[in-house]
This record gives sequence, C-alpha cells and structure tokens, in this order.
Amino acid sequence: MERWLIAVVFCILNVGNIASAIESKEDILRVMTNARLNSNPDVVPLHGGPVEVTLSMQLSKIREVDTVRGEVEIIAMVSLLWKDHYLSWLTTTRNESGSSEHGPDRVASFLIDIKKLWSPDIVAYNPVMDPELLSPPLALVSADGTVLYIPNLRIRFRCNLEDFEKPQGTNCTLKYGSWTHDGNKISLKENGVSVYDYEMDPRFDLLGTYAKVEIEYYPCCPEPYPLAKFTFNIKKNSRSIFS
Repeated sequence: MERWLIAVVFCILNVGNIASAIESKEDILRVMTNARLNSNPDVVPLHGGPVEVTLSMQLSKIREVDTVRGEVEIIAMVSLLWKDHYLSWLTTTRNESGSSEHGPDRVASFLIDIKKLWSPDIVAYNPVMDPELLSPPLALVSADGTVLYIPNLRIRFRCNLEDFEKPQGTNCTLKYGSWTHDGNKISLKENGVSVYDYEMDPRFDLLGTYAKVEIEYYPCCPEPYPLAKFTFNIKKNSRSIFS
C-alpha cells in the first residue's frame, strides 16, 4: 500500500472516530444494526456483477530465509477493499447546507469485527502454515458500503531459493485467490506492493517487488479463477557479518 493510501486510511479512521464523538448513540447503533442485518457472512453480496476486491500489500520485514527448507517468513499488511451495497446507509434526508441535521447520515464510518460481516475468502495458496494474525480483526465500513480490512500478518511460505546467493537473487511469490469462488463471484485487482515502511535486514537484500493479477482456467471447470501474485526479489547480502 502506498504512503498516500495509508494516509487516506488513517484519515478515514480519524474522521469516523471524530464523527462518532458528536453523533448520538442511537445513530451509531442504527447503522451497526443495519450492517448486521444486511450482511450475511455466508452470502456473497452480488450487485449486478462479481464483487471486485482490490488487494495490496505493505511489506514490513523479511524475518527469515531458510534455504534448507525452501521457506521465507515475512511480516506484511495485506489490504482488502471491496464494496457491499447492502451495507450502505446513505439517505436523502439532508438540510440546506448539504449535511444531515441528525440520523444515520451523520455517521461517516465505523469499525466492526470482520467475522460479523461477509468478507471475501481470499487466502494465500502457498503458505507453509496458516498465517498468524498480529492485529485486531476489525474492518472499517463506510457510508457508501465500502469495506476496508487490513490484517497485519506473519506469513511463512514456500520459495525456490536456488539463486538466493547469486547476484540476480531469487523471486519469491505469494499467490492469493478465493478459496471457493470463481471470477464470476469475486474478481481481483491489485494495488501493488509498498516497501515504504520496510525494515531492512543486514542478512538480506530486497532487490525489487512486483504484483499482478492473472486469470487461470482449470480442466475441471470453464469459469475463470483470478489469482493475485505478489513477488519479492531477494538475495543474500554477501557483506553481512551474519554470513
């Protein structure tokens, strides 16, 4: 996630918190009740087409490169952004200045446990074990139905490290996609890999990052299956005192 996007996220969060301070308890409870009533965790909120999920990653740290096992462990924030039209609470009740005097219109956004909402079953396809969640499982829901979920994760995944000590390094790719739904239900976009807050490690050199979405087809099924790939080009730092 780029720096400007992080700033926007924090701005939205702060606006939501400020708004909550001046809104009535009834207004906030009303929109939260609306969300719980209209978002069934088991039903994809289709609205004239597939749910488009924008996926991005902010790499924070490479914790370990295990050349014996062929595994890499990283800390990263994986951002998922989508719109659930059934969560929107925008109304037409507004005063002459264009803002609402009272009611749910005054609620800009709120935070809610992700388990209480439908969320896309986007998972990493090639981890060694289940990623470890390092942050609260909270999603930000905005008045137009936009949902933003940014879990901070410890992820250990497989990588071919044969070229790890060569000058060109090796490419390690994390693959993400829906576990159960094809592209007619969930489509993917990628917003790249950010290294703005990347913590350098003297043992490794990060040479570059890449992101793309590919459409795959399988012999069993005619439906398209989108796959987001986040690639890190890394190599051993030959100057490291840990070599």
